[in-house]
Amino acid sequence: MLMSIASTTDDNNTVPLSVLYTSILENNSDVDFDFYIVNDHLSAKNQNLLKAFPKVFKNCQSVSFLDETSGYYAKANASSPDSAIKKNTYYRIEIPEQVDVPRLLYLDCDMVCLGDLKTLWETDLHGQVVGAVEDQGYVKRLQEMGIDARPGRYFNAGLLLIDVVRWRAENITEKTRKLCNEHPEKLRYQDQDALNAIFEGDWVYINPKYNLQSHLAKGEGGKNPLVERQAIEQVALDAPIIVHYTNFDKPWLVKENHLHPLLQYYYDYLDCLIHAFGDFITTEIPINE
Repeated sequence: MLMSIASTTDDNNTVPLSVLYTSILENNSDVDFDFYIVNDHLSAKNQNLLKAFPKVFKNCQSVSFLDETSGYYAKANASSPDSAIKKNTYYRIEIPEQVDVPRLLYLDCDMVCLGDLKTLWETDLHGQVVGAVEDQGYVKRLQEMGIDARPGRYFNAGLLLIDVVRWRAENITEKTRKLCNEHPEKLRYQDQDALNAIFEGDWVYINPKYNLQSHLAKGEGGKNPLVERQAIEQVALDAPIIVHYTNFDKPWLVKENHLHPLLQYYYDYLDCLIHAFGDFITTEIPINE
């Protein structure tokens, strides 16, 4: 089995992305991976670190860099008091137009994988363009944007299982890009709001264990308004497959009271990364930035 995974990173997030890739490769030794990375002005040193993955892990088949696409989002909103968001959050919108594969798994770089991804990868999308995990803050952004959708249909964009063929056929990149530039004032959560607005609730629900976000992990989001999903989320909390350090709850970005209860997983795989790479890791890499 070959999985295609895409992410975006800059110099400050190269080590977190490397930790994510290490955790994926270690926990899925019977799967081959192609990684696609949007290169947001990475230094040569950090590019070399990422390009070394196929030399270190036998199941990493390739690491390919994609061009950053900031020019397409000149008028987009990149300001949020609720998160450590950057303009490069929008680059995920362009990735399905840059990568020629039938299926693609997009992952934010602030994640750690704790288990097998085969079931996730083989999820039946039932003709939909994407599969995703509900946002665990249970925000009512669709209603606030004037979109009529049933409850529980606002997803977190940190994990997207994408049917690339259908994405292209339905011009999702062009539609989303247009919304981001023409109505930035409506998009409190930037590209996540935009993608949710474009899909209008039409996406495949993926088990929350594949994107355990900080609100649920810290018990700060309250209970899911959909009672039938509460038990599913409890199982996800007890046995997550992917931990997503959302908002300011990042192990390398300790801010006030944003100390994540599952931060040790990040440091465990950071140690694994350092052990696996040996000479490829130097003290110059900004681990704690």
